[in-house]
Amino acid sequence: MKIQQIVIAGIICFWGIFPVNVSAQSPQIVIVQNAAEDLFNSGLAKSEAGDIQGAIADYTEAIRLNPNYAKAYNKRGIIHGRNLKDYPAAKADFDRAIEIDPNYGDAYYNRAKVRYLLEDKPGAIADYQKAAQLYQKAGNTNDYQDAIKHLQILLPKT
Repeated sequence: MKIQQIVIAGIICFWGIFPVNVSAQSPQIVIVQNAAEDLFNSGLAKSEAGDIQGAIADYTEAIRLNPNYAKAYNKRGIIHGRNLKDYPAAKADFDRAIEIDPNYGDAYYNRAKVRYLLEDKPGAIADYQKAAQLYQKAGNTNDYQDAIKHLQILLPKT
């Protein structure tokens, strides 16, 4: 049985399906988890449980491990804005998420909210427009309609 598991692990490793760790003590295949993803998920759980500082710490560590982790920047930005009312820090996180992934609709949407709170109405309008465009392109009807609703509130009536 142990030889079969080692052969299977070797085949999986050879084809690069996913990284594995085969221990001499345990014949089980252990899939190595992405530490940044684990921290991101921990941040989500902590945020939902109300541990805001713990969530920020986990997102920050996930970003340290993976500086191009747009989702972690976005989630940390949400906490900075919604929970801590630190709008400049929130905007900086959304800016970085968009820099990493220019097609990240949620980051544009969230930055639009922060820009409005920072009294940057033209910036908020531009970001809601971009978010709506990206949501529509992705077929995300509910978020598209929500972005359009915010645009209608901000755009001057003609």
